[in-house]
Amino acid sequence: MTVASLRATYAVACTLGEGLYYSARLDRLFWVDIKAPALFSMCMSSRDIQRIPMPELIGWIKETTEGKWIAGFKSGVYWLDDTFLPVRKVCELPNEPATNRLNDAKADREGRLYFGTMDDNEQHSSGHLYLLTNQGVEVVDSGYIVSNGPAFSVSGDYLYTVSSAERTIYRAEVTAQGDLANKQPFIQFEPSDGYPDGLTVDAQGNLWVACWQGYGIRCYSYTGQLLRHIMLPAPLVTNVIFAGQNDDKLFVTTARIGLSDTLLARYPLSGAVFELDVSQPGITEQRVNLRF
Repeated sequence: MTVASLRATYAVACTLGEGLYYSARLDRLFWVDIKAPALFSMCMSSRDIQRIPMPELIGWIKETTEGKWIAGFKSGVYWLDDTFLPVRKVCELPNEPATNRLNDAKADREGRLYFGTMDDNEQHSSGHLYLLTNQGVEVVDSGYIVSNGPAFSVSGDYLYTVSSAERTIYRAEVTAQGDLANKQPFIQFEPSDGYPDGLTVDAQGNLWVACWQGYGIRCYSYTGQLLRHIMLPAPLVTNVIFAGQNDDKLFVTTARIGLSDTLLARYPLSGAVFELDVSQPGITEQRVNLRF
C-alpha cells in the first residue's frame, strides 16, 4: 500500500461522479454526475467550479480538434452548444436496447473515439464498445454488462478495456484501421480489490485504475505487475486522470450512490473529487478528430 499526498478535495457530492476530461486548450477539468445528471467544469488556475444540469443521464464529454464539444448521453452521442447543452445527435446506435446507456470513453493517439455502453440495471451482457470516426460508428467489441475504460498504451498500439462485472481488464491490439485484435485478459481483480472502473495511462506506460468498492486506486506496470495501491476516504472510486499544464496532477472521481447511512457517516467525502500528488506525470488525451 502506498500513501500519496492529497493536494485538495472538492466536495461536490456527486451521486455517481465519472467521465473525467482535461482540456489543455482551456486549462479546465471536466467531469460528470451520471445519475444526478450534470456536467462540472473547474478552472485549473482559480479552482472555481461550475455545475451545469443536463437533460438526461450523461457519461462523458470530449473536445474535438476544431474546438467543439461532444458528450455521451443515455440516448446517444450529441454535439453540444456554447452552453454545453446537447443540440444534435452525432450518430445512431441501432444495437442498443432501451435499458442500456453510454458509460465511458477515450480518444486514442490518432483522435479516434472509443466509447462503451452498459446495461443500466447491470444484469445483461448487452453492452458494446464502439469506434467513432469521420467514416461513421462501428461496434468493435461486445458482451459487456458494464463497459469501462478504455485507455491506450503510450504508443497507441494497445487498448485497455474493462469488463467491470468480470473484474477483468483486457488488453487488445489496435490495428491501423482502429479495429481490435488478439484481445486477452491482462489484469484480474480479486473480490477484495473491488471492481476495476475507469483507468488511464501515465507517461511511463503504467496503468492507473479506479477501484469501485475498493476504496482507492491501483497502479500496474505495462507488464501487469501491481506497483502502487493508494487508499482514499471513499468506497466507490470511479475514474482517474492526469491533468494540468504539465500533466502532473492526478484527479479521481467518486460516488455515493447506494451507500448506507452508516457508510455515508463514515465516509462523508463520498462523491467528492480528489486531487493527488503521485510524483508521476501522465499523458494528455488527444482531442477527438471529428468533423461531422
